[in-house]
Amino acid sequence: MPDTINARVLHATRVPSLDKVLGGGILSGSTILVLAEPGSGGVELVQTSVMNYCSDITKGENVPEGTTAPSELHYISLTLNREMFEQQIAKLFNAEKHPRFREMMSHLHYLDLGESYFGKTHVPYDWYGTQNSVHGMVNMSPSDDYGGLTIIADNIRKLPKESIIFVDSLTALLPYCTKTPENWFELVTLIRGLTRAAKKWNITIVFLLTAGVLSGGQEHELIDAVDGVLKMFWQKDTTVKRQRQMYILKFVGLLPCIDPRDMVIFNVKVSAGAGFEITNMRMVA
Repeated sequence: MPDTINARVLHATRVPSLDKVLGGGILSGSTILVLAEPGSGGVELVQTSVMNYCSDITKGENVPEGTTAPSELHYISLTLNREMFEQQIAKLFNAEKHPRFREMMSHLHYLDLGESYFGKTHVPYDWYGTQNSVHGMVNMSPSDDYGGLTIIADNIRKLPKESIIFVDSLTALLPYCTKTPENWFELVTLIRGLTRAAKKWNITIVFLLTAGVLSGGQEHELIDAVDGVLKMFWQKDTTVKRQRQMYILKFVGLLPCIDPRDMVIFNVKVSAGAGFEITNMRMVA
């Protein structure tokens, strides 16, 4: 056992209003679950982080004080190819105002696992494949019985230290991983394994998960398996205007560094050009 404990390393999320709340950013070596109700801003939070990272790298911006730049930025998707993903970001950030948009996106390492995800389904190959149908069916990408879960893990373990990896999404894996108790066990234990390995490899993994899809008990099993959870939802006590909201549900190793005044429910918004941002807050009763 070493005589010293490594100093904590922070990676900014590059969402300024969120980094301010988190005391600068997220701990390297963490697994983070963005648990979001549909449309509440979870996807946009991740896309804003990706866009701002890529923009800052392109412009040669220095990392925020007290944080360290990741070695690489990775995005793993089960259902979207790179073109689809970039189209979504382009719409969110008015890409016509960014003449260097393609250059910005080139800093993102994108892994499309669509062939592994759909490979054992009845979905026609030409709906998701990257080759012509005949050649694609002969040369199918590796797949497993868990929608690509083991392939995601195998790819993550090959990435450089201090990388940030976004996984989109755990929700897509659920039809495979909730079939039997054994399949569910494999998902939970793999997430726990990645939480342990992330500290060994000094990588940060961000998972997207749609809230309310799992039973309460299953959702809490995944919450318990990761280091940090950002909970995003629609305000329930309103009859006039729907409001997106967010709070920090847990963050192992980071909560003591967060100002107690920031342990509140935040109002958030998603806007064209700016993406995701925290606007104001209301105290938890």
